[in-house]
Amino acid sequence: MNLSKNFSHRFGAVFFFGFTILAHGSVSDAQLQKQYGGKVLTIRQFYPGYHLHFDATGKLDSAVAPGAWTVDGQVQVKTIVLKDGVVHILGQRLLLFFDTESKQLRDVGSLTTKDTAMKRFSRKNVDEWAVEEGRIEIEVECGMTHPKKADLIKAMNAVFLAPGEALAGVAPDFWKSYLSEPKLGLRERWARQISVEEGVSDVTGGFSLPVPAYQPEPPFSQQARQAGYMAITTLGLLVDQDGLPQHIQILQPAGMGLDENAVGAVRTWRFHPAQREGKTARAWIAVNVDFHLY
Repeated sequence: MNLSKNFSHRFGAVFFFGFTILAHGSVSDAQLQKQYGGKVLTIRQFYPGYHLHFDATGKLDSAVAPGAWTVDGQVQVKTIVLKDGVVHILGQRLLLFFDTESKQLRDVGSLTTKDTAMKRFSRKNVDEWAVEEGRIEIEVECGMTHPKKADLIKAMNAVFLAPGEALAGVAPDFWKSYLSEPKLGLRERWARQISVEEGVSDVTGGFSLPVPAYQPEPPFSQQARQAGYMAITTLGLLVDQDGLPQHIQILQPAGMGLDENAVGAVRTWRFHPAQREGKTARAWIAVNVDFHLY
């Protein structure tokens, strides 16, 4: 989808790239608003919180661990101004869930009462909740009181993805396959994953299935629990000869911060490894991690 479109309203699709402003001289608030207003920016590190303050090198002024990009990574700019060398952004976080009908990640705030995806959430007026939950203030220092455009661009690019940078470049490794080609279907993505390493069979190649021996459940993310969002994350992984999970990749996401929790849990799983002719063997498998509220 063309990133130059006007995003004055909430929208359905997710975007992966940064934005630029033109080159030389001082910067006015009108220029900033024209260039950034309504646009979606991706934070290089997916920090949670309602207020974030960065210095000119892109360092956050507080000790906060990065979160999940589907809830902490992307911000739609509402207003942006420059004051005393600091860029002030009032924005709206995108809270992204996987729509099983459209097969894409969508912003919860884009939902309407007639949207069939509403059934994925048990919370009433979840779109209104998303607008309130997603509000954020971001401050970016430019390193000087009266920055020129080049100084401002440098500071903004230290915090947000620069033009031409893809989200796959900063996301965790288990997201890279999905983010590099988000339009691939689950079966196509699975076929590509199991072709990565020669000499390893998937479970259709005459191997017995690896059987989970230790299988703790992952926790819900805060946003998914608050929204009453239930979903399934499908992961592809290699179970080695010792029954340990390797090369975990997201085949089909859930969004709303659940995928990171799913991967974290599956990393701790242990399996009775696959068997072939009485010997242990490595095998690719796909697993569904179900997030269900009781």
